[in-house]
Amino acid sequence: MIYKLKKKFIANNPYLKNKIDSVKEKGHQRLTVFVIPHGHDSSFNFQISMFAIFFIISLLFSLIGLSIYGITKSANTKIQLDALSQVYGKFFDEYVSLTEDLGKLQEDNTVLSEDLSELFTLVDGNDEELLKLHSESDVNEKVYSELRSEELADKELVTGKSYLSEIYEFRQLKVTMEKNQALLDANLDFLGTRASIIQSMPLTQPLDTYNVTSTFGYRRSPTMGYWENHDGIDLANAPGTPIFATAPGRVSRVIYSTIGYGHHIIISHDYGYYTLYGHCSKIYVSVGQTINRGAVIGLVGSTGNTTGPHLHYEVWSGDSVRMNPEEFLHGGLL
Repeated sequence: MIYKLKKKFIANNPYLKNKIDSVKEKGHQRLTVFVIPHGHDSSFNFQISMFAIFFIISLLFSLIGLSIYGITKSANTKIQLDALSQVYGKFFDEYVSLTEDLGKLQEDNTVLSEDLSELFTLVDGNDEELLKLHSESDVNEKVYSELRSEELADKELVTGKSYLSEIYEFRQLKVTMEKNQALLDANLDFLGTRASIIQSMPLTQPLDTYNVTSTFGYRRSPTMGYWENHDGIDLANAPGTPIFATAPGRVSRVIYSTIGYGHHIIISHDYGYYTLYGHCSKIYVSVGQTINRGAVIGLVGSTGNTTGPHLHYEVWSGDSVRMNPEEFLHGGLL
């Protein structure tokens, strides 16, 4: 149909038809080419049309163009291959390094997990916290599910391919460490509370040096002669020996008396502890004053009911339960 329309169009345009006929006529013109071999008497010739010459020249230029394009393309490809080789080498080195780091991290995590569980047991941790931790199968299932979702969403990842196994291992390690966070937090909370309690307990010595002249418990009174319950311990030293607060706290009472404990101090500490320092010759603190551990609060004396200079020292739990101070004096804090 198109050929017929084209033919009809040319037939209706005499000028265009003449031009086409002229080109055809020139194209069919033949040239005779003589070839005379060197050193030979005979020669031969052949004829070739203008169309054939035009075709050969066009083919020659096309081949030259394709050759130039191929050479250029090859050079660019070589440059890109060299660049890719450098990048691949760099990434391969990083891959090897990260694989080694992964192995070390996995070993450290194993040791840390064991230490955490052991520590949790040693500090009497709540078993319910351990039960909240995910099992290894739960971790693997979570990691696989997360990474498969990310792979499917990654448009740059080749269809049918998946992440390297090391990526799964890194993610598994991450999830494992996250699950250990609950155990670590429980340990830190417990140890933080315990450290706070220990810092508030009277676990240091009220005197640098002393001799224990009377222990805690039932004894015969040295001044009255009858049997009584001795609520503290007597630490003998020379008059004027500094007395130190055995824990941080606030001065609850300061009493000046000529009987009983004589001049004495009562300090309240956090978590319900109290300490009493009796028979002081001098007192350097006042009621309501905040005291640091190791602060000098008074001097050894013999005020009140006493047979000689010493410090009567008591430890209370609340304001009614008397405890054996010797158990606190050897608590280990300096």
